[in-house]
Amino acid sequence: MRLLTYFALVLSLLLSGCVEDECMETVHYQSYQPVLVSAADWRSTDFTYEAASEVCEPSGFYVYGDYLFIVDRNAGLHIFDNRDNDAPRPLSFLPIPGGQGIAVRNDILYVSQYLDLLAFDLTDPREPAFLHRTEDVFELYSVFAGELAYTGEYIVEYLPTDEVMELSCSEARARESSFWADGIFFASTSITNNMSGSRSAGFTTEVVGQGGSLARFTISNGTLYAVDQQSLRTFSLENPAEPAFVGTTALGWDIETIFPYKDQLYIGSTTGMHIYDVRNPLRPQHLSTFEHVLSCDPVVVQDDVAYVTMWGGSDCGNQADQLIVLDVSEPRRPTELQTIPMQQSHGLGVKENRLYLCSGTLGIKVFALGEDGRLGPLLTTEPDFNARDIIVRHDRPELIVFGWEQAGIRQYDYTEAGEVIAVSDISICPVEL
Repeated sequence: MRLLTYFALVLSLLLSGCVEDECMETVHYQSYQPVLVSAADWRSTDFTYEAASEVCEPSGFYVYGDYLFIVDRNAGLHIFDNRDNDAPRPLSFLPIPGGQGIAVRNDILYVSQYLDLLAFDLTDPREPAFLHRTEDVFELYSVFAGELAYTGEYIVEYLPTDEVMELSCSEARARESSFWADGIFFASTSITNNMSGSRSAGFTTEVVGQGGSLARFTISNGTLYAVDQQSLRTFSLENPAEPAFVGTTALGWDIETIFPYKDQLYIGSTTGMHIYDVRNPLRPQHLSTFEHVLSCDPVVVQDDVAYVTMWGGSDCGNQADQLIVLDVSEPRRPTELQTIPMQQSHGLGVKENRLYLCSGTLGIKVFALGEDGRLGPLLTTEPDFNARDIIVRHDRPELIVFGWEQAGIRQYDYTEAGEVIAVSDISICPVEL
C-alpha cells in the first residue's frame, strides 16, 4: 500500500444559513489522504483467519445455522457462535480487504472482494479455508468495487492531514453535498460519516443462510445472484467450490436490494420493484416492474404478498415515506393492496402473521398481518435502538437488528403476541474524534 500524493476528502463541520441572501459564515473542511492498495496487492491477500477482534465499521450481516457473520467495511468478516443469542461468542476474524456481499450455501461462504468473488470452506467456522477466486466478475465503479482512485488503485482507509480549507458559504460549492476540484474530492458530512473510522447445479439439498432486506447477494435454486447499481449478475454453483460467472442482466439504474421467493427474485430500486423468473436459474427472465415514486426500496415476500418500504431521505430522492403491500400471486401483474404512511421506514422482515419494521431512531415496530397479508394494527414499538435492517430467523423466535451509525447490532427474542425482548448487543469500536 502507498499514499496518493495529494487527494483530499473533506468533512463539512458547520453550514449556517444566510440573512437576506448575504452569507455571513465560512465553511471549514478537514482534508484526508487515502491509503491505497493495488489489485496485485489485494489479490495476494493471505486469508489466514485471525483471532476474534472488535467490530469497527459494520456494513453487512448474515446468519447461517448457529453462526452470525458481520462484514467490517474494508477490513474483513467477523464470525460469531450465535447458538445462544443472549451471549454471542466471537470465534474468528477473516481478513478480506474490500469484502462486501456475502452468502452461504452448504458450508461454503461466498464473498465479493472488489472485482472478484471468493469462496471459503466453512466446515469449521473457527478456521475458514480459502477455496477459490473468480476474477473480474464485478464492474469498476460499482458498489462491490468499493472506492476507486483515478490511478486504478482502491481506497481502503482515510488518514486526516493537517490541512484545513475554508470556503465562504456564499460560494455555490459550499452548498453542494460533494464536488471535485483539481483532482480533489470534497464531501459533506452525510458522505464522510460513512468513511470515518474505516479500517481497512446438479441436484443437491440446499442449506442456505439468511441476509437482511438490504442484501445485495442471495442464493436460489443452486445459483448465486448479486445486484450492483444497474445489473443482476448470475453465478453457477454447479461446482460449489469454484463459482462460475454466467452473465449479466441489465436492470436499469439505482438498484439496491434483492430477495428470493419461490422461483422469483424481487429486486428493489429507487424507482420500482422488479420481478424476475428464475425457473431456469442461469437465465433470469423479467416478469414485471411495479413503479413508485423516487425512494429507497427494500422488499420482502411471504405467501404471495410483497411488502415494500419506501423511504425518501436525503440519499433517496424525496420525502415520501410509506409501506406498500402488493399481491404478487400473479408475478406478471402485481397489484397494490395497501399504502400506509410511515416514519423513517427502512429494512423489514416478515414471518407468519407478523411484520417487523426498522424505523431508524424510532426503533423497531411490530405489526399484525391479516389472513390476506394486509397490514393490521401496530402491536409493539421497541424505541431504544436506531434500527436500519433486520433478520427474522426462520428457525427460531429471534431477531437480529442492524443499527445505524454507532448503534451496533442488537438481538431480540420475540413472542407470539408481538412482544420483542432485547437479549444482547454487539457493540462497535468507539469513533475517534
